[in-house]
Amino acid sequence: MKITYTSENKIYRIDGGNKTEIPCGRIIKYKETLESIRRRTEWKTTGTGARFTGAARPDMGDPVVLARITGLCENKGQLIYGVRLDESCSLYSRSFDRTDENEGLILSGNNFHFGSFDCLDGKMAVSIGSNSTELHIAVMEPPSSAYDELTDGDSSEENPYWSRCHKNRIYFSAAGNGRNEYGAVAAVSPRSGAYIDIDRGEIVEFLSDPKTDHLRIKDDKFGNIFYIRQPYGGEHEKEGFKFSDILFFPFRVLKGFFGWLNFMCTMWGGESLKSGSDGLPSYDKVKRRSERDIIIDGNIINAERLAKEEDEKDSTSPLMPLSRVLVKREADGSETVIKKGVLDYALCSDGKIIISDGRRLILLDGDKETVITKARLAMNIVPEEDIG
Repeated sequence: MKITYTSENKIYRIDGGNKTEIPCGRIIKYKETLESIRRRTEWKTTGTGARFTGAARPDMGDPVVLARITGLCENKGQLIYGVRLDESCSLYSRSFDRTDENEGLILSGNNFHFGSFDCLDGKMAVSIGSNSTELHIAVMEPPSSAYDELTDGDSSEENPYWSRCHKNRIYFSAAGNGRNEYGAVAAVSPRSGAYIDIDRGEIVEFLSDPKTDHLRIKDDKFGNIFYIRQPYGGEHEKEGFKFSDILFFPFRVLKGFFGWLNFMCTMWGGESLKSGSDGLPSYDKVKRRSERDIIIDGNIINAERLAKEEDEKDSTSPLMPLSRVLVKREADGSETVIKKGVLDYALCSDGKIIISDGRRLILLDGDKETVITKARLAMNIVPEEDIG
């Protein structure tokens, strides 16, 4: 079985049970550029002179790369992937062969953002917009960079998917933006399920619930509709005071005050209150804090706890909340929950379904489940029969 997918902003390919990484040339070059800049400027914060002037800093390790792969699809035997680097977004095409380093640029710019996309018969439906909170559905034909927007408004339409049953129909999820007095997006509405009928020029909303998000809507060649359903806004970790929080409250206040005082003495007096320290925040602590939470469709996942669980035992429970379920809706409107705790999925032409639960890729064949591979946060799944 051949499957291509993304995992933690890397592209992987499974072929005959062997898993390999497909290089993203754009991200690799970006990392090399950042590393080159770091090497050229590290003299400013290292050595005797830097220590004398107070500019010395600990080794920060590899530069932090703000890169995100927004989507994958197959188009005429080529792999198309979207990538966001800082504020720049691009679409690239390349071979599925990892040894082929040639990449073709389709579209790039700083004035728009990409979401996910889907290809069928040479046409690509993509979510694109001026910022991440205003994505709209557009159609393009790679390798051409021209595109036509089909939706607009103060809303966001995401996860477009070409219907495999109805010609020129695109399924997607839609949410309206709620803005504050300053014009900033303060909240989004529940995500409804809709489709565009390009031939008729109409948009139809067919899934809606004020307490529910409807995500990643797809259909098969028989007209069955599949989608991910979760509580509106996802599930967050429950917060609140515990007895231990009250017990340690005075100590945490003192620790915070001393940390602030130590930082101010270092910045304005040039000397730390702690011996053997420069008084500045630990890079490792800052990095761990920034990686503490992973947010997926409103679901907050504690990354530190996840890493600890993976180190301690081989967990087989889904990473995603069990309230996030994959639903099959048949032509008569009846619905069946196929699987709980689903992050993403792909439909195969033979009726099988590939599921990502955030920890593993699983093949569903009726009532039979087969673990394909471990894959942390696997998304954007492209199955074998969609290739070639």
